[in-house]
Amino acid sequence: MKANEKRNLLFVFLVLFFGAAAGTVLSIFVGLTMPDGVVRDFFLNSKPLGWDPFTLNLQIITLTTGFTIDISVASIIGMAFSWYFLRYFR
Repeated sequence: MKANEKRNLLFVFLVLFFGAAAGTVLSIFVGLTMPDGVVRDFFLNSKPLGWDPFTLNLQIITLTTGFTIDISVASIIGMAFSWYFLRYFR
């Protein structure tokens, strides 16, 4: 891979990350402003993706690892807008 391609891939991941963060902000805003109901539950419903922390004890060194991302409808909307932004301004 060329250095330019790596930079572009990093840029894509950063744009999608910030889109997911914007979606999370949208989710918090919807949670604070909307009354209880189906629409609020739809935007606030999230599913974890990843694995729980686990420990590997090798007597000399102990490693603990875990990774979880909560994916919600609002974060998917944020990533879709950021992907559109990425495709539009390229």
